[in-house]
Amino acid sequence: MTLLSAGVSAGFSLAGLIGPGRNDSFAQYAASRSVALLLTVLIAIGIRSRMAIAFLGIAMTLVQAFDGIIGALAHDPSKTYGPFAFAVLNGLTVGWLLREQTNEPGDR
Repeated sequence: MTLLSAGVSAGFSLAGLIGPGRNDSFAQYAASRSVALLLTVLIAIGIRSRMAIAFLGIAMTLVQAFDGIIGALAHDPSKTYGPFAFAVLNGLTVGWLLREQTNEPGDR
């Protein structure tokens, strides 16, 4: 779920760089951070670190929740409900992952 959330975030931020947004420094900063989060999630999955994935999942839950707030303030339902749904699903997934972590001592 964290990978999907980071991938969607990176995809939308990179899509924002196509067209008139390509010279917008805020869009460039957003894209660089989103791509960095995606790459970090891929590394955490590659090294199979549950704790790193959990922390990144928390970060992505917050990113999606803030995106939902921005969408709500813009009165745009498509930019509100999608991010909030990702935030809830990601939060539930992180909760499940952390619950599993406590049941398996000795895991990273």
